[in-house]
Amino acid sequence: MPKLASLLLLLPAIASVSSSSLRAQEFDKISVLLIDGQNNHNWKVTTPLMEQILEGSGRFAVDVATASGRGENSEPFSPEFSEYDVVVSNYNGQLWSEATQKAFEKYVASGGGFVSVHAADNSFPQWHAYNRMIGLGGWGGRSEKNGPYVRWKEDQQRFTRDLSPGRGGTHGKRVPFLVIVRDTDHPITAGLPKTFMQAADELYGKLRGPAENMHVLATGFSAPATGGTGEHEPLLMTIQFGEGRVFHTTLGHDDNAMKGLAFQVTLQRGVEWAATGTVKQPAVNGTKLTSDVPATRNPADVRPDEFSAIPDVMSKGWTTLFNGKDLSGWSQKNGTATYRVEKQMIVGKTAQGSPNSFMCTTSDYENFELTFEVNDDPGLNSGVQIRSLSKADFNNGRVHGPQVEIENAPGESGYLYSEGTGRGWITKQQPVKDAYQNGKWNRFVVRAKGDRIQTWVNGVAIADIVDAESSKKGFIGLQVHGIKRDAGPFEVRWRDIRVRELK
Repeated sequence: MPKLASLLLLLPAIASVSSSSLRAQEFDKISVLLIDGQNNHNWKVTTPLMEQILEGSGRFAVDVATASGRGENSEPFSPEFSEYDVVVSNYNGQLWSEATQKAFEKYVASGGGFVSVHAADNSFPQWHAYNRMIGLGGWGGRSEKNGPYVRWKEDQQRFTRDLSPGRGGTHGKRVPFLVIVRDTDHPITAGLPKTFMQAADELYGKLRGPAENMHVLATGFSAPATGGTGEHEPLLMTIQFGEGRVFHTTLGHDDNAMKGLAFQVTLQRGVEWAATGTVKQPAVNGTKLTSDVPATRNPADVRPDEFSAIPDVMSKGWTTLFNGKDLSGWSQKNGTATYRVEKQMIVGKTAQGSPNSFMCTTSDYENFELTFEVNDDPGLNSGVQIRSLSKADFNNGRVHGPQVEIENAPGESGYLYSEGTGRGWITKQQPVKDAYQNGKWNRFVVRAKGDRIQTWVNGVAIADIVDAESSKKGFIGLQVHGIKRDAGPFEVRWRDIRVRELK
């Protein structure tokens, strides 16, 4: 049944439903059902803000379902949860009907996504399955009978579970606070700074619950000076409930808190992850998501990322780095591999016993888009350096910096490695292993802007990260990897190497 039709059937039972239901299918967006209707917080203000934050990103199409009012019959409230990729709750009120509870449990357990926002974790203390979904909750009479407190212990560098007696749910004064990422590799937090400030908000403490299959992504210190617990309390969590993915954020008390970029970015990324299991939204660096003062943005000003799409390699503004005739504008650094020009290609050939070799541009590049085609022999690992350096005072001129990996599939093509620095892989997550087509020419596209680096291989998005540690300006280099003795020789070929500089 089309979403619009199903929602129209709900109109007698739901106070208000938006009319945007077909957009997800029409424009390949994630379909979101945002539930409100009761809350001890001002949901009539915060629901429209959440809708703006999600839809403004260009990734989501949101329908709003407003449940029965307090004291009203809850039976008519029965959304078609299965029509949506993810359900987001801005609801804290009386219990839904038994039929709606069972339908929601089935939806999430069967693989549906669910996101609990702020006071939604105060809801339904008597609903066992719901408490398992959110992991931790507060207020509503929750106590040690509901489960442990979960806190990060700085002195032990780990999370602990505390089953001592005590009520569930508290918060101090609404103040800005630092969000500390405890898992930098999860799709929701990968590409975000390790610490960043949230605008003045309620920092929930003493939450307790089953905490089953729960993973804490980020915490905040609840300062005693502002009425807090003195503990590092969970702020962002994921929970596995059956086949379903749940994202739980305690951020987002009111309109001021929802102006915090920390709330907006983590909500967008958490909703996408709950719906799909991945996050394709851009990384956000520390110049935007700041750690000294809270970054803010009017939710009405949320717009799609201007750099979300792959650069158009057929458009204007590109400059050729290789003239197809000779190696003018290039010079070799490190190693004894050979480079020659042949049929408008640069061909690199391995030399036994040689360390990694690099044919490097004589010019440096800072913010740019880069494209090239490459065909690598099976068995040879290669790469293209970007923003790289070679200094006499660093390991005798060893080329070092970010490298876009080139490797036959299945492999790490398109991921970023920190060549010559000892850091290893910059991209810790490497889910795509087959974008490279063995034995064929492969189109790579790279964008480097500030701390953000993006890569595509044959049109497939591979990496989108924040790399604050590497140099922001340097040469581009074509790597021929060293090989073992009695191996090879191998060759790697590059052609159509172009750059477009960005402001």
